[in-house]
Amino acid sequence: MKNENENVEIYDGESVVTLTCDDGTTVDLYELAGVEYEGQCYAIVEPVEEMEGVEEGEVFIFRIEELEDGSYRYDDDVTEEVMDAVFAEYLRALPDDCCGGCEECDGNCEDGE
Repeated sequence: MKNENENVEIYDGESVVTLTCDDGTTVDLYELAGVEYEGQCYAIVEPVEEMEGVEEGEVFIFRIEELEDGSYRYDDDVTEEVMDAVFAEYLRALPDDCCGGCEECDGNCEDGE
């Protein structure tokens, strides 16, 4: 890893979480990383399938809340400032040769761009 950041856990991108939206629809998301920031846990995820209005490679950041029954709630009420800080922590934890998984290099680019 670029930075031994104990607050970031990078996943293999094969773990899928299914979220249920307020309107009852579901969406499958790849879990890319878990980030602890200012005492809260966040998940960085990307859609498994194309979504209208979402560019390829775009990610979402959710605050994770553990419920009393042991299940988890993914809360999208996250400020832009916190999203930027969480994503910056994620990028710092990626290997030096990884730009974050763009389509052109599939996360294996040589120059980090």
